Amino acid sequence: MVLALALASLAVAHLDGTDRSWILYYDSDSVLPALVRGSLLAGQPQNWALSAVLFIPEMALYLVVAALGLGIKGTFALNGVVNLLILFAVLRFLSGFAHGGLSRTRRVSGAVVAFATLVFLILLEDSPRQDTFELASLLATTTYYSMTVLASVLTVGIVARLSPSGEWTRWRSLKVALVATSALSTVTNPLYIAWAVLPLMLLLILLARQNVVGWHLIVRVGGLLLLSSGAGLVARIPLAHLVSKDGPAYAQPGMAGWAAAYYPQLVAHRTSTAGGAAALTLIVCLVLVSVVVFGKCLGVGDSRAAIVSGMGWMAPVAVIIGMICVGAFGARYLQPLFFAPVCTVVFAPRLVPTGLAFTRSLKSPAVEKLLAGAIGAGLAVSAGSMGSLSNSAGVVDSGIQCVVEWINATHGTGAGNFWTIRGPKAYLSEPSRLVQVDKNFQAYPWLTDRADYSSAMVSFVISDAAHPPPTMPSAAAALPSGTIHCGRYTITDFGADVIPIGPPAALQK
Repeated sequence: MVLALALASLAVAHLDGTDRSWILYYDSDSVLPALVRGSLLAGQPQNWALSAVLFIPEMALYLVVAALGLGIKGTFALNGVVNLLILFAVLRFLSGFAHGGLSRTRRVSGAVVAFATLVFLILLEDSPRQDTFELASLLATTTYYSMTVLASVLTVGIVARLSPSGEWTRWRSLKVALVATSALSTVTNPLYIAWAVLPLMLLLILLARQNVVGWHLIVRVGGLLLLSSGAGLVARIPLAHLVSKDGPAYAQPGMAGWAAAYYPQLVAHRTSTAGGAAALTLIVCLVLVSVVVFGKCLGVGDSRAAIVSGMGWMAPVAVIIGMICVGAFGARYLQPLFFAPVCTVVFAPRLVPTGLAFTRSLKSPAVEKLLAGAIGAGLAVSAGSMGSLSNSAGVVDSGIQCVVEWINATHGTGAGNFWTIRGPKAYLSEPSRLVQVDKNFQAYPWLTDRADYSSAMVSFVISDAAHPPPTMPSAAAALPSGTIHCGRYTITDFGADVIPIGPPAALQK
């Protein structure tokens, strides 16, 4: 656990020290939990407009971490460390479930090596872009489906443990865990079905045809997963008022051709840097390794290892083909391409020779000193990384800090487009002071509290250098105004609530 903490804190400290910190602390989607908490603390009516993803477990974890009083930025940083530690715990379970007959030392080692592989991928990511194949670091964010990633890995581990003949009747607690994981994951994010349920069912059918598992396992596992995920979909019905755009609205099969051309462009952009090329090369190698390990498992009839390694190539292939066919655009939808093959790395300890000599060497004074040194180094890295994060927590982006201080001083209410105002809005004690509008200055209720629109007029407009400002009503051109510059942000202040916000337009697909 010391080594896992060192790796997790090192990964988040790396993100904190690069341009990728924008995704961690200020990005339009990542700041959603801070907006929810800010709205609750301000006593605002809760009438949220969310996407198809409800972020229920992500939101709960953020609120727990925020109770420590670390401030918004500090909470985001610690939340990232906790997310990664949860992944290590899930990999630890996966390794234990998948390794039949291996010692505890080897099972733990498998989880550590797999976790270190993911951290290595995070260390190769440093851009502030959202839509890029820098997918490993998304696990450190409070959104971007971090809990769906964890649930998918856990699901594979549970099914692997239940797969050998005779195991199904022994593990009632695991079956309960499988049902709970599937139901809750589907309630909060139906993408879980595409990432875990469907690829897993395809894999089990393939294994049954190869006589590695029995067809009865498909009926039992498929029954539990389909019933529990179906129950999750039904449970979303009472929550429909929270969803502005549900799953089917994202499907655009007519755009499949464009999607097929879009993802190669992201690959080309990612491989334009040495780090990006190294990361994607590693992922391709891990997928190929998963294929090789899967083939060997078929030969010896090892169902546990076959399920884990099979998902290492089945999930990426199924998700890539599926997302292209439905015309979905967004690198974040392809996260199984990263986390599924990394799970195959838990089998790395099997490459180490077994036998009496090896067993004795583990107990030698030299190895004990090496382990003690590794623990000491882990503690030092953890302390250094957490210290760096602690120092950074009190230093908010200067442009955002400037906007927040100006709004707090003027007590006005302003507007701006989604991409511009989300960062400053999250750091306001009253998030309703900034209202989202679209390019035509109409209300844009997306991942925000609809109660923000109780005020139909605003006194200032915020724009930034990266996105075009919204088109203000023609009457605003004749009104006197002042301009305040806050780094990347520009505030156009009219001094009074004189700019009307139009009614919301239909959300575009």
